[in-house]
Amino acid sequence: MTQFDNSVDLESFIKGVEEESQTKFITFSVDRNYNDKDWQPLPANRVYWQWAGGSGMPAIEFTGIPFMFMGFKRLVCHRGKDLAVAQKQKYAEEKAKKMMLEQSFGSQRFLRQATKKVGCPAAISISKIATFPKFKVDDNKERSRKTASKMLRTALERDPIVWKTCYAVTQPSAHSGHSVGEMAIKESSHNRRLKRKNPQTTDCDFPPRKHARKTDLRNKCVHLTKLILEKISVTEDRHTLEELSEKLSTLLKDLTPPTSSEDEMPLHLEAQRVRVSSVIQSQRCIGSPKSRYAGRVGAHAESMWEAHTVPGPIYTVQFL
Repeated sequence: MTQFDNSVDLESFIKGVEEESQTKFITFSVDRNYNDKDWQPLPANRVYWQWAGGSGMPAIEFTGIPFMFMGFKRLVCHRGKDLAVAQKQKYAEEKAKKMMLEQSFGSQRFLRQATKKVGCPAAISISKIATFPKFKVDDNKERSRKTASKMLRTALERDPIVWKTCYAVTQPSAHSGHSVGEMAIKESSHNRRLKRKNPQTTDCDFPPRKHARKTDLRNKCVHLTKLILEKISVTEDRHTLEELSEKLSTLLKDLTPPTSSEDEMPLHLEAQRVRVSSVIQSQRCIGSPKSRYAGRVGAHAESMWEAHTVPGPIYTVQFL
């Protein structure tokens, strides 16, 4: 337990802990009287001489000076447990809905946002106390403590008395789940370099979604098409309708995939294939011995067939 006589020394201590560990401590909980500048000791307040601690609060040893509790405060590592998961998820969903177009997208799956929270248990507990040095006792005996406590309450009932504000602070517990000190500095420098290379990368190095899902884009197109149909139903201007008709026709052609089939081929190649096939089949069907001229014609025809045709079905013509 460390004790400070003013808030300046307390803040300096916390800042030193943060610089040493390269972390930040944020407020987890604070008593409503902790920041009350108008707080005054009352006779009804309980007088303490020592405090064994409990619930994470610092223990206060016996010094012979009586004190009263003014308030409590607990600081935790900024990489501790995420206490706002539901709020962050709700905010992310609302933001996504605003970016999209109304409710015609159907059910959406929202990704959980990147977070620095790793559940680090490091914490600093602070007890703000009012001490009364003029009522100090020399020994830690019950009789002496009761006598001094009675004198303190009696004095509070009569006139204001002199009291001091002190802060009892626990030493920060160990960090866990993330780097601290020099390792944290190196990790931070590495993340900054990555961020300069890719500005869209988040602090936790989670890459953003580069492209929307195809389903989202299709739903968006459907929604826009519905809006266009609604506008068309109330449009009376003929010129506008003609222009829109042309644009929609062009768009429809762009969306229609080109039909390609291996069975299709240019007409001039198809005609050549038919002629060549007829020559060959006629030579085979006549049954007469092949002459030199017929052989030359057949060879020439086959060479033409191989040079001018593409893979596909073969069409033959037989003469009866």
